[in-house]
Amino acid sequence: MKQMKNILFAVLLLFIYNCKAQKDNLIRQEMKMFDIKKIEENKGKGIVYNSPNIYDYETKEGYQVLQSKYKQDNYYSEKITKKISPYIYFITYSLSGYIESESLEFNNSPLILKEYDNTGHLVKETNFDKNFKHNFEQIREFVLKEKDVDIYDTRQAIALRHDTPFAPIKKYYQIHVLKSNFIDGKWYAQPNYSFLIDYETGKIVPPKNEE
Repeated sequence: MKQMKNILFAVLLLFIYNCKAQKDNLIRQEMKMFDIKKIEENKGKGIVYNSPNIYDYETKEGYQVLQSKYKQDNYYSEKITKKISPYIYFITYSLSGYIESESLEFNNSPLILKEYDNTGHLVKETNFDKNFKHNFEQIREFVLKEKDVDIYDTRQAIALRHDTPFAPIKKYYQIHVLKSNFIDGKWYAQPNYSFLIDYETGKIVPPKNEE
């Protein structure tokens, strides 16, 4: 459907800049078709990649879109990101163009996964926030207050969450604070310091030598 990208980008924009929006708003509710002709005609003609398996471009709203189809794959894939935003949107489509799955991640931490049947109708939805007492929005508010660092800006920090059932802290958030500099028109980041947040308390885990 030709209007698919416009609908997706509009919803993405609302989600990223409205922290109180529900994550479900990002995931499209109605069935959509993938524009196979467009990717097949443009593979190898992207702005970053010249691979014959990839077509990438940037929208006027600043979204980076990467579409791919490798010979061994029985699906098309699409990845949508935006500069300095931790949100990553993944979609896979069947060779017929029907949507198979779509997911939203915060850096590499999954938030939502939707799975579809072979005609593009929703059959399963997984909300990974349900496994944690605090979501990224709440963690953001806490880190802003305690450290004056915005985890929604990847120039400032990279925030991840982990579920490690056999570790001393079974569920926790890991915050890597960065020091970024703007040099020759590009942002360059290097590690500054890191800390953990306990998912039970929503508080910073003290280093062992401070316990």
